[in-house]
Amino acid sequence: MGQPVQQAPTWQYPPIPIPQPPGGRRRRKKKVSRGLLIGLVVLAVLVVGSGITLIVRSIGGDDQQATNNPTAPVSESSSSPSESPSTSPSPSTPRGPTVDEVVKGSALYKIGPVAASKCAEPPFAPVTVAAAQQYYNRLLPCLNRTWWLAMKKANLPFRNPKAVVYVGKTPSPCGIQRSVRAAYCAANETIYLPFAVDNGYYRTNPVYARAVMLNTFAHEYGHHVQKLSGILASSMSRQQSMTPNQKLLESRRRELQATCLGAVYLGANATFTPMSGPLLANWKFLILHSGDDYARPRVHDHGNRVSNYQWSITGYNSKKPDACNTFTAADVRVN
Repeated sequence: MGQPVQQAPTWQYPPIPIPQPPGGRRRRKKKVSRGLLIGLVVLAVLVVGSGITLIVRSIGGDDQQATNNPTAPVSESSSSPSESPSTSPSPSTPRGPTVDEVVKGSALYKIGPVAASKCAEPPFAPVTVAAAQQYYNRLLPCLNRTWWLAMKKANLPFRNPKAVVYVGKTPSPCGIQRSVRAAYCAANETIYLPFAVDNGYYRTNPVYARAVMLNTFAHEYGHHVQKLSGILASSMSRQQSMTPNQKLLESRRRELQATCLGAVYLGANATFTPMSGPLLANWKFLILHSGDDYARPRVHDHGNRVSNYQWSITGYNSKKPDACNTFTAADVRVN
């Protein structure tokens, strides 16, 4: 459904394919082109598919990693009067958490179930750009509340992301957005939402469009949670020294975690949305048919349909970020 951004230094992540809605008319899939991504390190192979996209600028200088698990400073030992200055111990510099410690042992994993925002789904009819923007504007504070409380409990920083609905193309610090699918740009902490895609699903099947928009927005917000907690920057750093196959595996861990974190919110707020009836049925159809299996060309960077479904259901049922620790999961679970 679109092309990756080819602008350095930018990290581009291909979208998760979105299936046709149940009972909706089938549309011919558009061909996609393969893009080359250049950042601090070149990713060897990335796929372009249709669906949820994450765009993250190279963020090696981000300070979130340093604040993730602060270490108490080591006090300087005093020299005894009989000791010469040359034998006095030197003060040591406190060591911050390693990238592995951040992604595998974030404080976010220790908070238990997240709180419900207690928000009902906003009025839904993305027939105009203004209407679509209003929908996301009203949905955003709901996710903000749940994740602000979660980050506060984990003693991690929090900032509200922004949501932008656009038509055609729009510039961003992560490159030109081209109406491919929703994208999160870490450089300005903004979720970009192409109107044409949401409107197209709405005209095909309004209830399915609701499921897609809720799931997409929650997924992209999951990447924002990764950014704030330092997981995103740390995962990028880990990836720099990896082989091509290892980079694809690392990408799957990031994307499946964002999917799981999105489902954590949907599950926590299921009573209030409400996630029931046709909406829940369409959401289950969506997560059953999302994954690399549907991408053309097919590259294994987001996880197959089985992994996407399992992490979605896990997050939805558990309502706990700890259930989304894809970085300690066996390889077979992030396939």
